[in-house]
Amino acid sequence: MDIEEIATKKDLLDMERRIIQALSKKSIDQNQTLDIDEAAKYIHAKRSTLYKLTANNEISFSKVGKKNVFKIKDLDKFLITRRKASNDEITETANSFSLY
Repeated sequence: MDIEEIATKKDLLDMERRIIQALSKKSIDQNQTLDIDEAAKYIHAKRSTLYKLTANNEISFSKVGKKNVFKIKDLDKFLITRRKASNDEITETANSFSLY
C-alpha cells in the first residue's frame, strides 16, 4: 500500500463532515417546522417524551396557538448535544493527553 492511499483519521473526519453537510443541504430545509408527531418521528421518540422535553425546556420549540412546532435545525441540535461518546472515543481522547 502506497503512502498516498492511507487516509488519516483527520482526513476521514473531514470527509464525513463534508458529506453530512452536502446531504443536509440537499435533502432538508433546516428552517422547516414539524408538528409534534412529525418531530417525535424525526428524533425517534414517543410523543410523551417530546412533551416532557418541552415541559423541561430541554428542546427548543415554538407555540402556534395550542400546538408546539419544532424547527428541524433545533431538533438536529438537540440530537447532537445528546450524543454520547463511545468507549473507543473516550480512550482515544484520554490517550491524546497522555504524557508518555
